[in-house]
Amino acid sequence: LTNITIPDSVTSIGSSAFSGCISLESITLPFIGAKAGVTSSDTYQYPFGYIFGTSSYTGGIGITQKYYASSTSSTTSTKYYIPSTLRSVTVTGGNILFGAFYNCSSLTSVIIGNSVTSIGSSAFSGCSSLTSITIPDSVTSIGSSAFSGCSSLTSITIPDSVTSIGSYAFSGCRITTANIPTNAISAIPKSSLQTVIINSGTSIGLSAFSGCSSLENITLPFIGAKAGVTSSDTYQYPFGYIFGTSSYTGGIGITQKYYASSTSSTTSTKYYIPSTLRSVTVTGGDILYGAFYGCSMIESIVIPDDVTSIGSSAFSGCSSLTSITIPDSVTSIGSSAFSGCSSLTSI
Repeated sequence: LTNITIPDSVTSIGSSAFSGCISLESITLPFIGAKAGVTSSDTYQYPFGYIFGTSSYTGGIGITQKYYASSTSSTTSTKYYIPSTLRSVTVTGGNILFGAFYNCSSLTSVIIGNSVTSIGSSAFSGCSSLTSITIPDSVTSIGSSAFSGCSSLTSITIPDSVTSIGSYAFSGCRITTANIPTNAISAIPKSSLQTVIINSGTSIGLSAFSGCSSLENITLPFIGAKAGVTSSDTYQYPFGYIFGTSSYTGGIGITQKYYASSTSSTTSTKYYIPSTLRSVTVTGGDILYGAFYGCSMIESIVIPDDVTSIGSSAFSGCSSLTSITIPDSVTSIGSSAFSGCSSLTSI
């Protein structure tokens, strides 16, 4: 048996049902554990290994999994023997409860169905061969340490529907590409990030991306601390705000000018921006005074069609910027907006 699909009509699967399936490569299940409908408050939240059993067999790898058994106040651990050939699992229903795939180090792909609403704590902890995961829009919460130790996990997509992410959810992951809402920023390990897309949200905290020493590309819904800031507002924080004022290896200290407590005089702050950063895409908001002031490492900036103004000194000192396209929506460009853009050859 190399692959099997269990239909959604099945409501229970016995212990050891697939024991000895030494050629199994992929499996599709309507739930994880012994039966359908189990929730995080129920006892006997059996993990993935339950259906493979506790008896050893040739071709079975002994994996110790943690889960809630007779109590939900303390965990139990059991060694299950899962086929060494198994690489792919699809879960079409139920929830991914505590420790569901704990230590399943041979799995390279787990597909989560659209009816799953939560991913429990330690659900994928130790899945060291898992390279990417897409979380469906149905999921609203991700538990603590849910993906901890997923050392091969390089790509993650977190939908806007996720409103709660537990501590250390992605600890030990080497994520290079993240497509996330703003409320997921703090959960993503920073040092390995190369590309990040912020797909929604109205605010980003100071230093949210501090330490992103590998960052090459970033897509943002606005520049600064929050959405909706205009040229008449105070605290028009510039691009560097989200990288913070603390130095780190790979960060370049850039002094940026902007309007803070007053719009009649400028303030300057040294922010530490990743030296690797080359491309910025802005999907909303206006480009206000000093937005990219002094960002000498950036080679490409994409301005969206709904931007109506580019503020004074907005790109001043962007000496690596080679070309810029200003959309038809823009009606004004401030003084010195592109001052010192010594590599700009096309506009």
